[in-house]
Amino acid sequence: QQPSFGQLPDKLRSKIISMLPLDLPLELVGDLISDEDYWKRRCNARWKNLEVSAHGMAFKQLYFERNLQDSIELYDPTLSAESDLRRLMTYSRRFVQTLILNQLPSHMDLSIIFECMVNSPSSLTVHYNLHNVGMEYDRSLFGMKLADCRNLAKVLETNETLTYLDLSNNMLDDDKVRMLASGLVENLSITHLNLAHNKVADRGVRALAKLLDTRSVIAILELQDNLIHTEGARSLARVLKTNQALISLNIRLNRLGDDGCKSICEALRTNTSLEKLSLAANSAGKAAATALGGLVRLNNTITELDVSCNPGFGSDSCEQLRRAVEQNASLVHADIRQCGAELDDEFAVAEAIRQRLEKRVREGR
Repeated sequence: QQPSFGQLPDKLRSKIISMLPLDLPLELVGDLISDEDYWKRRCNARWKNLEVSAHGMAFKQLYFERNLQDSIELYDPTLSAESDLRRLMTYSRRFVQTLILNQLPSHMDLSIIFECMVNSPSSLTVHYNLHNVGMEYDRSLFGMKLADCRNLAKVLETNETLTYLDLSNNMLDDDKVRMLASGLVENLSITHLNLAHNKVADRGVRALAKLLDTRSVIAILELQDNLIHTEGARSLARVLKTNQALISLNIRLNRLGDDGCKSICEALRTNTSLEKLSLAANSAGKAAATALGGLVRLNNTITELDVSCNPGFGSDSCEQLRRAVEQNASLVHADIRQCGAELDDEFAVAEAIRQRLEKRVREGR
């Protein structure tokens, strides 16, 4: 029988809770205590520099999420029983919404998490790293393996609760991304997909582009710092013409080149959903700058634009882009630094954005 406080007055209940030890079993206090002061003390006793804002502004949720994170990260199938981990996952599922794994040396099958936790988590971040390796560093211990991708793809095919998936910095190449895409193509719940800081090239992007069809619900796609070239950009451009779900696309720090960036800009002229676009540091040139100027003039949906660190634009193209920004009515952020622009043009763009923001504030928008 589960213990309870019965009809005890709130004042006495709070006093008793404040006297309870902080190492009581979770299965005992999880249902019994909702007092945030108790969970705050319990959190502070185990971890430092806590950010409760990342855990639903609740210390109880923070404790369960961090406790589960530590248990999975440190899980060693040769030393611990899988049944104990499954039991913890099953009990924690009511209190966990976000699960962040900063290392996973066991390479455990992630399907276990979704089997045990049923309708949670809604947000999953997995980095296949290994902490504190010292002189025992082995490159093969880092990164997501093809088997990991295969297991996760099977889960994604049927999962209906996961909305945010972060697999950044996992050494994902084209073959691994194509494996993941085979599961993502059937998924209709993930709205934010982060594959940044990997090794995704044109073949991988071609597979991802197939996810952005008319059935797609992906609203935010992060592909920054990969190995995407012109052909990959063209694959994205083809689907961007008709995609109506994507609102943010980040492909900075790639190798799209002048033709690739031009293709993206031309495709977005008819797009009515995208609000944020980053093409920074992609070796774009004058042809891309001309296409970008046309995009800024014709598109009234994009509100944030980053094309910085593309020195191939040159001063003349940046001047044309400045005029386009001044004519545009929707942009509230535009970054053209390190593009070969004259200081006057950079200042004019910043001033146009500032005046537009002030006008929106006055109008109450």
